[in-house]
Amino acid sequence: MINRILYNLFFIAAVMVTVTGCRSVPYTGRSQLMMSSESSENQMGEEAWQEMCKTTKVTKDSVMTGALNRVGKNIANAAEKPEYNWEFKVFEVKEPNAFCLPGGKVAATTGIFPYFANDAEMAAVVGHEVGHAVARHAGERMSQGIIQSSGGTALSIFTKTPGAQEAYGIATEVGAMLPYSRTQEYEADQLGMIFMAKAGYDPAAALTFWDKFGKLGSNSRVKELLSTHPVGEKRLQELKDFYPKAIQYYKTAPAKRGLGEIYSQK
Repeated sequence: MINRILYNLFFIAAVMVTVTGCRSVPYTGRSQLMMSSESSENQMGEEAWQEMCKTTKVTKDSVMTGALNRVGKNIANAAEKPEYNWEFKVFEVKEPNAFCLPGGKVAATTGIFPYFANDAEMAAVVGHEVGHAVARHAGERMSQGIIQSSGGTALSIFTKTPGAQEAYGIATEVGAMLPYSRTQEYEADQLGMIFMAKAGYDPAAALTFWDKFGKLGSNSRVKELLSTHPVGEKRLQELKDFYPKAIQYYKTAPAKRGLGEIYSQK
């Protein structure tokens, strides 16, 4: 009974996808469901950014701030999104992390800087986060959530079967939501390598950083970032497989920065 209901609801969800917006991700060409506008996503990003700036201390470290601005602006130019209101800030947070909100709000924590050996490694991480924004992954996830929520509501209306709604939630989370999350991570990796290469940073630094960072997984602070950016053998292999394409962008970059500035490791 539950299986038949779930099948019908997945069919309804599929119909909803066909009647709502679809777009292709830049560079990768992947088709994605989109039920929100980019302007509304950017507005939410702006609001979240303003709130974070009020509640989280911005570092006064000029070296970190200068590095993020230098690398971030190069990545932003490579991403070719002049309509974004780009901003770059370093927050005083011990846990290593970085993100880019919709609309080009880029942040890194002070806790991630000790793991960067050079500008190019930072560019790999910033490029990855900018990749999420350019691909509108946040909007895509919201759209998936709308589909999932709509199905759950319909299930509660049309059936009284015990455990049916719980089964629906598990089925959609494991069968639909999580695979998209993995797809988005791999896609952001590819876009990140493209952007860093177009900005003139050697894309090989993405391989060295994620390999190095993944091996630090036992570190309690590193676990924070790895919980949302899992680095396993498959992901590293995906990065290696994409490297030949990324290097083509690097070869045609107007400025070759290589590894950029080298950081002293304390």
